[in-house]
Amino acid sequence: MSKLKRFMLQNSNAMQVELCNFGARILSIRVPNDLGELIETTLNHATDEAIVNDGFYMGATVGRTSNRISNSRFSLDGVEHHICTNDGIHNLHGGENGFSKRMWQTDGANNTGNAITFTLRSEDGDQGFPGEVNAQIIFTLNESNELKFDFLATSTKPTPINLCNHAYFTMGEDNIDNLELCIQGDAYLPVNADSLPLGHFEAVANTRFDFNSPATLAERLTSGTFDHCYRTTSTKMARLKSQKHKICLEIESDHVGIQFYSGNFLPIPQAALCLEAQGYPDAINHSVLAPDILRPGKEYRRYVIYRYMNK
Repeated sequence: MSKLKRFMLQNSNAMQVELCNFGARILSIRVPNDLGELIETTLNHATDEAIVNDGFYMGATVGRTSNRISNSRFSLDGVEHHICTNDGIHNLHGGENGFSKRMWQTDGANNTGNAITFTLRSEDGDQGFPGEVNAQIIFTLNESNELKFDFLATSTKPTPINLCNHAYFTMGEDNIDNLELCIQGDAYLPVNADSLPLGHFEAVANTRFDFNSPATLAERLTSGTFDHCYRTTSTKMARLKSQKHKICLEIESDHVGIQFYSGNFLPIPQAALCLEAQGYPDAINHSVLAPDILRPGKEYRRYVIYRYMNK
């Protein structure tokens, strides 16, 4: 394996974003509060060894498909495909050696230090998926404290694709209890014991899943944890706020949904949470969920913005 390399993006507001080539992942997002103090807003590993041996997908670019594919198989254009099994009998986040486990190629940050591009070639048959996929992710930090990443990909054969970033957010807090969350979504995907969607939506109204109005997480976690995908009603999908540091994160994307994961399986449960803008999980195996299928001659293109504000 080639060497892990770290890169720093920064703007004139002192915001800093550290990334690395292993998994094209975010290692740190430090944002100034209204006092000018830099607040670390994510949870991640400190050492190169811990990053390479990461089992939580911390900050990683996840692919070829994020989330789960049931029974590690799918049918596409009448052809049955069996893919890598790495979560019981299911496929999770692209497989045992998915995009999060690869050294991506990069020439480093641009001359102004505010953007970097990572590329990856995934061969035909990689983890069982059809087609050679050439993927690219461009991270850009602007002067409005917005970290934007653009996902792009092409394929030589029809293949499912669902790229996402898997950052864990703390907003500078010791755990997620006192964080305030808002999700602009009218429905969510209920799941079975293996966290696989049942294949239908349920309305969030009058349930603990309704975050259309901001809610403090300590109140909601008393009745259960979360690892569910929401059908969003706005490109401005979610907001997460630290009352302690008066920092707010807004997530914007052209993906169809967002996965809210409350960090249930971290070494310290609920030490951080994930808000993963993505396509619907296991969509290729459910008629009511439209999957992202990348075909030859077409380009997969999605964007996500992490927008930080002092509130």
